[in-house]
Amino acid sequence: MSKPIIHLAAPANPAGAMLRSLKFNSTKELTDAVRKAVGSRYRVRAKARLVEAAVDDQDGGRNDDNARVKELQSVIEDDRVVALVTLKGGGWLTRIIPHIDFQPLQKRRTPLAVFGFSEITPLVNLIGLRKRGYGFYYMTPGYPTTAMERYARLNITKLKQTPMGAKAIGAFAKRWAQRQAREQFDAYFRDVASTIEGSGPSRTLTGNLISGSLSKETEATFIGGCLSLVTPLTVAKYARHIKPAGKWIVLEDLEEAPHRIDRQFAHLKLAGWFEQCAGVLIGDFHMGDRDQTAETLAILKYHLPSDRSVPVIHTKFVGHTWPQAILPIGRKIMVRCEKGRGRNEKVTMTWPHERWRIVDS
Repeated sequence: MSKPIIHLAAPANPAGAMLRSLKFNSTKELTDAVRKAVGSRYRVRAKARLVEAAVDDQDGGRNDDNARVKELQSVIEDDRVVALVTLKGGGWLTRIIPHIDFQPLQKRRTPLAVFGFSEITPLVNLIGLRKRGYGFYYMTPGYPTTAMERYARLNITKLKQTPMGAKAIGAFAKRWAQRQAREQFDAYFRDVASTIEGSGPSRTLTGNLISGSLSKETEATFIGGCLSLVTPLTVAKYARHIKPAGKWIVLEDLEEAPHRIDRQFAHLKLAGWFEQCAGVLIGDFHMGDRDQTAETLAILKYHLPSDRSVPVIHTKFVGHTWPQAILPIGRKIMVRCEKGRGRNEKVTMTWPHERWRIVDS
């Protein structure tokens, strides 16, 4: 029997910069490193031409839409592919989504798992909400280096006791992130393998109940992701598959001004998402090094229905941040609430990973 395949793709921004930041000289070196991280049981493949393609903002981004559609379509239709790992977010993916046929997922003999976030939000939802698909909202493997720099700047006193000026802090953060880059890259793919083998990820997703109420244990199904990429999913063609009724909406984003966050929340309200949802999970919102959690939660209050109390959870482990935890999309997971005094009760989210095994361990 042929080995199960982990397919690496850059369906949004090309991954050339990611290769360089991780000291890979080629896509082949990338696939070799992934193979070493996940073990010899897997075949790891990628299309170098698409991974390393050039991008030109002045010429519509990338000019290989047809090739990217063909690549994703072949992954969806190939029963040997057990995981699609997207290497980069960024842009240029959403416009090709209408040209992809997701129906073959229903006929697959083996399920397909997709890992991605940000620009990959539509793909994670449209695969994760299909019977033979698993969508895992999780950072791309090249992202931790960028996010770790921000983490280091914000936690400089924890990482470095000596007082430092702003310029020195920036240099330290860059070095700190780069030193850990390959280690985090390997850990990322070990988590991918562990997830599809049914052992579960290395980090548990936790948060705090900000408003509303929850039972001690609640089953929840999540949809959504990056706010600016969730709004396109409300149009009729996708609304048939991505229905908010009875589900939890997860939302996160970065570099969005408060009035733009408000505008996009209004879009979801006009589409009936907040009226129909069971709850809202707010992930990381920030602009530069400034945390936008408080203002995002304040804006959200204006859009939630007034005739019922919608529970709202905040987590620091979903979004354009580090560290992150994997959030399954489109499948029931368990939300456990630790009752305590006052607000901000701790919430833990887990799923039956042993029942979600795609590859025999």
